[in-house]
Amino acid sequence: MVLKWVDDFDPSQALWRIDSCSDTELSARTRPGLHPFLFLEAMAQTCGMHLRYRHDFLIQVYLVSVSDLVYSPEGVDEEKLIRAMLRTETGAAALYSVQTPGGPICRMLMGFGQLPQGDENHHILRERFLCLTGTTSWIG
Repeated sequence: MVLKWVDDFDPSQALWRIDSCSDTELSARTRPGLHPFLFLEAMAQTCGMHLRYRHDFLIQVYLVSVSDLVYSPEGVDEEKLIRAMLRTETGAAALYSVQTPGGPICRMLMGFGQLPQGDENHHILRERFLCLTGTTSWIG
């Protein structure tokens, strides 16, 4: 038996838009009706988008760990604001405080490194970022 949420798990649908972005913070919103498992994905993508933005989208980013996360398995009926605040960054990782309305602040540690030789995904990620900020239309 395949659960319906497995069929509906599309990470590209986790973030709906980016409200603001600075050198130390990114605020994004989820799509209304987001599956609860995609909410965690949206939190990680918010941090990842910010870290890529800081490095001109020329890095690959991955989630290393999450701490202090209080997670509810219910769906997210309305859009939710996610605020990722950069706390510290080294040459290989960045620590974020992530806040959602009504929830406690959790910590997300994101690892990063140079894109593999010949990887051109930075253009796609930059275009997705611009699309989520509303400054261009999504083409990919």
